[in-house]
Amino acid sequence: DAGWILNGYALTFGGLVLLLGRAGDLYGRKRLFMAGLALFGAASIVGGFAWEPWILVCARFMQGVGAAALVPASLSLLTTIFAEGEERNRAIGIYGAMAALGFVVGMVGGGVITEFLGWRWVLFVNVPVALAALVLAPAVLPESRNERAPRSLDLAGALTATSGLGLLIYAISEVPENGWFSTAILLFGTLGALLMICFVVAERCSSAPLVPLGVLRKRAVVVPNAAIFLQSMVGIAWLYVLTLYLQEVLGHGALTAGLLFIPMTLASVVAAPLAGRLATRVGVRTTASSGLALVAVGLLLMTPMSLGGGLIFVLLGMVIGEGGFMLSNVPLTIVGSGSAGEDERGLAAGLLNTSMQLGNAWGLGVVATVV
Repeated sequence: DAGWILNGYALTFGGLVLLLGRAGDLYGRKRLFMAGLALFGAASIVGGFAWEPWILVCARFMQGVGAAALVPASLSLLTTIFAEGEERNRAIGIYGAMAALGFVVGMVGGGVITEFLGWRWVLFVNVPVALAALVLAPAVLPESRNERAPRSLDLAGALTATSGLGLLIYAISEVPENGWFSTAILLFGTLGALLMICFVVAERCSSAPLVPLGVLRKRAVVVPNAAIFLQSMVGIAWLYVLTLYLQEVLGHGALTAGLLFIPMTLASVVAAPLAGRLATRVGVRTTASSGLALVAVGLLLMTPMSLGGGLIFVLLGMVIGEGGFMLSNVPLTIVGSGSAGEDERGLAAGLLNTSMQLGNAWGLGVVATVV
């Protein structure tokens, strides 16, 4: 049950984010955002009151569905509300800063809440936030959708993409527990790959495909998504190793380890809006390349970590590396989210989040195996 509580969210989010991102383009991004937010809040209530483990597992699955709706909808709304150029770049920078702030609140606040109030309140705390956003959204968010596209989803594409991505993410997420060559991993991984091949065939044959294959041939789509995939692999591996080092090697508790992540996250909060401004002034390519170079410097600084010390270098590497991570992530998001055309913003956001989820799964599977 514990494994499903952790992985249920990732499976539904990763499997559905592409489909629901495209659904926002067709049926309304604001509508999808509010539906996803309402479902996420409702699932948090159910999970908080869960009286059996299976109910908590179901709540986590439903949270993943809600997040798969609201995350691409929020990014696609951002790129349609703000004009291309400096205005949009600054908005995406602030968007990245809020995501980083959410990370530290989750890391530190989650530990504090669990220790003093119990694990149920980690779920309950989502509810007032969701309610506040639901109250404000109708007044501040305009509706937007692709008015020219038919109001029907490509069913074959939806089924094959959702099940294929879900199986691939599940197979990779089980690698740390079962190894790369276990029967279950090979079976689910092969089935997932076959379903993705079926997805490509279905898209070729569909008159209104879920993902127009021409989009995937655009350099402005392929390059940022590939970079986000690789960046996510490094990022999740980095966090996994850091968590093991701070808790298992140095012996810090979850709360102390969470507090040690604060400087790193503050660097991210500062770097994200800066990245938005730099993307306008010096260009997305230069900003992203500089950020990736800083990530490499940060990783090199962390190599002295050992049982006997090196914490100062590790903390310095965390700050520099995370700042670089955000300096590269923001311009990659700017390019990737704006590359598919005005009518396909949700699709572009769904692709970026799918790349991120697959990168997270692969990165965790690889580094856990090595460790």
